[in-house]
Amino acid sequence: MPDFSTDIEIEPWEYISECNRREIDELIESLIENGHLSEFNGKVTSKKEGVSVMDLEWDESLIKIRNSRHLLSNEDEHLIIEISKKLV
Repeated sequence: MPDFSTDIEIEPWEYISECNRREIDELIESLIENGHLSEFNGKVTSKKEGVSVMDLEWDESLIKIRNSRHLLSNEDEHLIIEISKKLV
């Protein structure tokens, strides 16, 4: 049986312009899961080149805290809130 292969070259904007909202949301979710985008405070941000390892660890820690708030003790949550008040 013959084996057929087709290569189609399109620009990213061409693909995205044809997607509906649900498909774009799926694309963003996939980019986050595969490490191409970061999500912080409910906002998606691009991964910056040249960011230090300490900054990446810091961002990852904050994302973990944000996504796991329900697992924190009242004391831990209070401590985080008090720290944030010092910075504003």
